[in-house]
Amino acid sequence: MNNGHRTWAQAPFVVLGVMAVAACTGGSQSGASGTAGTNEGADPVADSLIGDWVLALGGMETFWEVSTARFTLTTEMYNAGSGRLRRTRPRYVTIQRGEGGELARIERWEGDDFIEQGWDGTEAWARLNGTFLPDTAKDRREVEYVSGDVNYWAFLPFKLRDPGVNLAYEGKDAGGRHIVRVTEGISWPAEVWYQEPSMRAPNRTIWENPATVGGYTFPQRRVYVNDSDQVTKVITISDFELNPELPAGSFGRPGG
Repeated sequence: MNNGHRTWAQAPFVVLGVMAVAACTGGSQSGASGTAGTNEGADPVADSLIGDWVLALGGMETFWEVSTARFTLTTEMYNAGSGRLRRTRPRYVTIQRGEGGELARIERWEGDDFIEQGWDGTEAWARLNGTFLPDTAKDRREVEYVSGDVNYWAFLPFKLRDPGVNLAYEGKDAGGRHIVRVTEGISWPAEVWYQEPSMRAPNRTIWENPATVGGYTFPQRRVYVNDSDQVTKVITISDFELNPELPAGSFGRPGG
């Protein structure tokens, strides 16, 4: 699926160690075909469920038609005990798929500080209030991870067709939902669970409010809940633009 492009599944900043996708009950288990694509050698049931999800969103052609996108990604942090919002942070994201890979520029405010992060397919850079940060600074060190993150989550489930992504069917949960385990390195999913290598337990997310822009469908809200079903975080996508024309040099080091 990379067509020679740099993808998160192949890049050194992969963080998704294990993901479980709980697909809505009723998804077909027939073999995936047509525009869904397939993973050679994959578990046939798991591959079929992901294939059904891809087909429900218009097939792989929907993904291939995506060149650029702009959106606001807002993270809300909640106190699990009281349910009260304790912090919110918007990030302004621009991404592009091209010969240089999956490019990204992320801008955000932290109090009075304005932080910019960019990956242009060759170089990663970060600035704080207009001053370039050294390679040792946290925001500079996280550029490749953050760039991969905003590209990856914006394009699930199509990214599950990347080379090197392994799918395994693990039956149904107590609610009758199909469980597909994704290691790496269906219908619209009820929940997506993913586990980072440094974490002991998986993150459980509930996908809500699907929206379609220019034929591309995505969840407007990813709700994070703990084992007690208490909301701990909500990530929303808003102001989504598909294939906008971008100024030259949108991702490169400013002034470079």
